[in-house]
Amino acid sequence: MSRSGTYSFILRCAGLALIATIVAAEETCDETKCAGPLKYYKSLGCQPVYEKKGDCCAIRYNCDHLKERSKDKCYANGKAYDIDEHLKEEDANSCDFGCICTRGHDEFATFSCPTIDCYHGHVEPGCYLKYSPTKCCPELACPENPETKATCVVDGKTYLEGEPFEVANDPELTCVCLPGYTGENIAPFCAKRPRCDPYLRHVAYVQRCAPVYLSEQTPRTACNFLYRCPHENDEVIHTHESHEIPEEECHFGNLTLHHYDELNRSSKSTSMCTKCVCEVPPAITCVRLPADECNK
Repeated sequence: MSRSGTYSFILRCAGLALIATIVAAEETCDETKCAGPLKYYKSLGCQPVYEKKGDCCAIRYNCDHLKERSKDKCYANGKAYDIDEHLKEEDANSCDFGCICTRGHDEFATFSCPTIDCYHGHVEPGCYLKYSPTKCCPELACPENPETKATCVVDGKTYLEGEPFEVANDPELTCVCLPGYTGENIAPFCAKRPRCDPYLRHVAYVQRCAPVYLSEQTPRTACNFLYRCPHENDEVIHTHESHEIPEEECHFGNLTLHHYDELNRSSKSTSMCTKCVCEVPPAITCVRLPADECNK
């Protein structure tokens, strides 16, 4: 992490004291440039561990608190729920309707939630889907004068009314073009992205598997919805020198991966081709690859 400050020094010339002030350029820590599935760790409440005080990027995360969680309780937003207890509104995201804590098919309790269908069918000419930064599904809008729809220019790109857009310098925001937008990314145009909450519906995967991201996603800021689980045919591809084994390790099933070690890309346990690397322990970071890249 860079530090900023104001430094003064005295220049003496011809008996005169001249005060000069230098203002150091301010640089702040940008965690989006750090490696690893940071959003995943933060969503689980894992704590960053740094090599030295003042560092921007963590060398690993401490997720030991997950070992203390009961298999007979559900968890959402860091709170515990009993079997048959309904998910509270303050702990739910916009698409989490009617969720109830149930006994899963495996040994873990999990929330059961109805499937949300946002399909609107064919959109007639003059109509459009109007998204909201705080609602689950878009609404069908059919204005009398569609040519008067608002437009928003964001980072040099023009969006039409109702279209969602991202803010380059604030990936935590989800925004929608609405009338009255002037470039300020505030309500009602923008809201914080929905929480990633892996424990809500994927508790068994969290305990045993690794998060998988699509190729267009950024693990530092995106929520994952896919997982790569261990299989007996998994192998570790070592990338470190045998005499330089880092202390930080990732664990996947019965395998141990050192820093930058990889898993073999194909697995008989899934049809997905994934590149999985030990970037920031304890979890490996997996990205889904096109099938034709699997053997490269």
